[in-house]
Amino acid sequence: AKDSLYRLQVADADGYDPHTILESKQPLMSPSWSPDGAHLAYVSFEDRNSAIYLQDIRTGKREKLVYGPGINSAPSFSPDGQRLVVTLSRDGNPEIYTYSLASRQLTRLTYHASIDTEAIYSPDGRQIYFTSDRGGGPQIYRMSSDGGTPQRVTFNMGNYNSRARISPDGKKISIVHGGKGGYRIGVLDLASNSFDVLSDSALDESPSFAPNGDMIIYATMAGRGTELAAISVDGRQGPRMAVQRGQVREPAWGPFRN
Repeated sequence: AKDSLYRLQVADADGYDPHTILESKQPLMSPSWSPDGAHLAYVSFEDRNSAIYLQDIRTGKREKLVYGPGINSAPSFSPDGQRLVVTLSRDGNPEIYTYSLASRQLTRLTYHASIDTEAIYSPDGRQIYFTSDRGGGPQIYRMSSDGGTPQRVTFNMGNYNSRARISPDGKKISIVHGGKGGYRIGVLDLASNSFDVLSDSALDESPSFAPNGDMIIYATMAGRGTELAAISVDGRQGPRMAVQRGQVREPAWGPFRN
């Protein structure tokens, strides 16, 4: 809507006590926590085109990192906090790049005519998981964090699996799984290849693991619009989060802070 306001908010883990980090008349998307919990990377459309920003949560200082024509999206931190993995369409096609926060250099990792996006590091920093439709529909792939040939991770799980997020121990990935019933949150055990669909709404999105790996928060379509929900990884339904005014999108669970 023309008069919509978008807010980037940080709240307690139960959804309460939200405070606004940034307010904009243009969309704010894809928040990603730094490993130390001191910064957020996110996408803003303030300049009428997507750009990736870094913001200090305590001081509010922000910096525009990655911008330019085309798509600049989906930032996610490396476990050591030194790099971001991002999606850019520098040549007209969405590809995976890494961005060094020290050198400000971009390094391209994928070269494919398909859409490659939503990349995230494994907890040990050695691998990157991402969504690609190179097999015909959205599926999860994995490659070395310095590039190389991607390998498909999601097999025999239908024709739509996207938005991988990795458990803190690196053993499971949560995904948005599309099927006849809509889009739901699922968890894939990477060792056993067993897959469980956890949620049961028609439109669930943006899963994010708790730092201890026991719970997943996500956004779900409810009577008042999208709101925050939580579910335990073993499938027991968690409590609905505090219902906030407006639409809640793209939650990201922050790290433990000392």
